[in-house]
Amino acid sequence: MSSGQSISHKPSRTLLIVTFFFAISYILFPLWMLIRESLGGGTFSLEAYGGLLHGSFAEATLNSLLISLMSVMGSAIIGTFFAYVLAFVDFPAKRLIAVALLVPLALPPLVGVISFLFLIGESGMLSRLLSSASGLPSGVFTVSGWTGIVIIHVYSFYVYFYLLVSSALSQLDGNLLDASASLGAGRFRTMTRVLLPMLMPSLVAASLITFMASMASFTAPLLFGGNTRFLTLEIYAAKLNGDDASSAALSVFLALLSVGLLFLLRWWQGRRPVVMEAKSARPTLAIRHGSFARRTLIALLVCAAILLALPIVTVVLLSFVKEGSWTYQIFPSTFTPSNYAELFNRPGNFDPLLNSLRMSLFAVAMTLFVGVAGAYLVTRKRFAGRGLLEAALSIPFGIPGTVIAVGLILSLGRPTPFSFGSILVGTFWIMPIAYAVRNVPLLYRSAVAGLESLPSSLQEAADVLGSSPLTTFRRITLPLLLPSIISGALLVFVNSAGEFVSSILLYSYGTRPVSIEILSQLRLFDIGAASVQSTVLMALVAAVVVLSRKFLRSSILS
Repeated sequence: MSSGQSISHKPSRTLLIVTFFFAISYILFPLWMLIRESLGGGTFSLEAYGGLLHGSFAEATLNSLLISLMSVMGSAIIGTFFAYVLAFVDFPAKRLIAVALLVPLALPPLVGVISFLFLIGESGMLSRLLSSASGLPSGVFTVSGWTGIVIIHVYSFYVYFYLLVSSALSQLDGNLLDASASLGAGRFRTMTRVLLPMLMPSLVAASLITFMASMASFTAPLLFGGNTRFLTLEIYAAKLNGDDASSAALSVFLALLSVGLLFLLRWWQGRRPVVMEAKSARPTLAIRHGSFARRTLIALLVCAAILLALPIVTVVLLSFVKEGSWTYQIFPSTFTPSNYAELFNRPGNFDPLLNSLRMSLFAVAMTLFVGVAGAYLVTRKRFAGRGLLEAALSIPFGIPGTVIAVGLILSLGRPTPFSFGSILVGTFWIMPIAYAVRNVPLLYRSAVAGLESLPSSLQEAADVLGSSPLTTFRRITLPLLLPSIISGALLVFVNSAGEFVSSILLYSYGTRPVSIEILSQLRLFDIGAASVQSTVLMALVAAVVVLSRKFLRSSILS
């Protein structure tokens, strides 16, 4: 919050009640129930934690830490390379490539993992193609286990480095690099002694975000991990086996680790490094490259963009494959639109997609209200418990989906005032609540950023003219805040539409989302049906993104 921002002492009672109810009921209370269950369900026993020391806990923890470290290193190399080339090298179609590099951000996690399964798995098209071309056994080119998980993580998480480093480079003072070159420093020395220190805050932030995301990863270890143990899979297995105490203890450990990293990230971002104002209008000219180096960088970037599109192309192609027609061939030989016809014509086939759509919209509605209201209260009002509300709305960012699901099962699996006297586990509503909890930090932080960027003079002028707080918010604050709200809501919808990690622990047959249906079809070896569901989901997400961008553009211009 800026120092010049005015703060009112009279927060809206309704907003306070609703936001605190959500924060306590679905964030803090489930976390307390997790801790309580891990301590023996009220007996305060450490037996569950002691049992972890004699089981596979150490192996799963070590594997999760190592896979996360490798994912951070790979994502850092790829994402920083993309950001560097786009910042310092001019070439045709640069804007198109910049957008293409954001594709993994909008790709539902399960769809991304399945696309790699079809591409480089045991029967993947690329694996078979390389085997046929080289004459070597197909197993040589099959990617699974640790290698497969790291590849999927890098594909999914390099975007964090790409976005944060690109943002830092866009604010770079080109004169500093020009001065370094004029003093005789070569490109390598300039990059290591000038550029790298200036990018360090962004690199650290991206590293912590990627590490947390890798530790929380569930889909890639589930489908590619084989018998390798990871913390998220151990939580899932313990819950399926009815061992609530061990599941809760593992969840508490993973939550503490993730939340600790979150607070480390907030501490780092709270530091005040020296920031140079950008004076150069063309920072892309700050580091010059020879003709060969420039062509090599562009070629590598274009090849990478093509590789990024392969998983999506693979899923779309396989959605036209007739069931049972693709067995030993490198590429499918029989294509048919019947998979789409069956999806839309057979009763019940479309239900999982409709479930996901309804759940996502409810999750967006909940996060919109709670996130915007919470941001407004925290940034513009002064009240008791303000710090608690801010922490509660930020904590879910660092909590894995499996932990959130287990906490909701323990807290809403019985009648409580927070569930309005009903059992919500097994019902439709438990899913959008879980989605909203996972994504409320996105909306909250987007709204906070938008509110903090608004000049306080607007609020002061409205107060002087006698405008009520509600009128001021509706006529002045909300229109200016709309771009931030829409951006946050879009991310919430994209994350919720293909959500899998929480869903696999919370769904029932009648409320199964499309991600669970895709996994079910995959287990039945119905590749065509699984690919159709994945393609329709990707198309739905893409349509929402395009429409939102158009709406956002029109709202800004109007």
